Amino acid sequence: MKRTQGIVFLLLFLFLNSFGFGHDSINRTKHHVIPSAITFSNNFSASYTHYKNWKYSGYNNYTFLLRSNINYDTIGNKWETHIRFNGEVGYMKFVDSVWNKNSDYLDLSAEVVKNVNKRFENIFTFYFNSQFLSTYEMYYNDTGYYTKRWCGGFGNPMSIDLGYGTSVHFWKTCRINLTFVTLKTTAVPYLSTQVLANENDMVYKKSLITSEYGLGLQTYIRKNINSRLRWENYSRAFANAVNREKVNIDFRNRVIVKVFRFMDFIIDSRIKYLPYPPYKFQFRNELMLSFTFEKV
Repeated sequence: MKRTQGIVFLLLFLFLNSFGFGHDSINRTKHHVIPSAITFSNNFSASYTHYKNWKYSGYNNYTFLLRSNINYDTIGNKWETHIRFNGEVGYMKFVDSVWNKNSDYLDLSAEVVKNVNKRFENIFTFYFNSQFLSTYEMYYNDTGYYTKRWCGGFGNPMSIDLGYGTSVHFWKTCRINLTFVTLKTTAVPYLSTQVLANENDMVYKKSLITSEYGLGLQTYIRKNINSRLRWENYSRAFANAVNREKVNIDFRNRVIVKVFRFMDFIIDSRIKYLPYPPYKFQFRNELMLSFTFEKV
């Protein structure tokens, strides 16, 4: 099976080269040389909800969400570099209860592109994904007591992708990448009840580590439609077989409407699929007013 996958990726590589990968006869508009530039957007939003006799019950809760996006871009005559950091931490608290973490993730990506002023260009990619803070869950231990245990933190769970492929550019710094050679290493918290799924899995301390190679797709879109409207899409997909256990999808789309100088209305959508039971798509949709400090 692995030998077959390797042959498929080799044929794909030769196919792209035969149509001019890195030597494409279809020129794109000559790229804009951009000196080192840093852009960022930091958002803070909060809400308070009060229910009284709502569906014959009542409760109050608070939510807080902090989100940060930092981009570094530089485009030269021969090479261009793109580095992006994206992080989010959110908490929810019901009155007379404890604070619960309802959102926590961080992404760090780096791309190096060789400029040849063609439709397709060579690209090397690096991607790191994890979370900021520790996570705990309640469970019944061996003695039958209901207690709390650690089940995640910075670096565990974690995902690291290294890729090589081709990139299509548009709108100056926006791009879609196809990395047809992608090495993906994933670490997830290892609990005593887990069983090793295959021979590629290994256990190190409290981590279950898996490595695999396959095909990757990434989108990086940050487009100002006008002075008050911006569209952002940072999505990723990975697969090494047409199989529900071999596909990983993380779709993130955001529309930002500038209300005032330091206030935005944000429409945020996220669709996620992980190759683990119950093998279902996860959806998160948000509408929020956010205090924003940014340079774009």
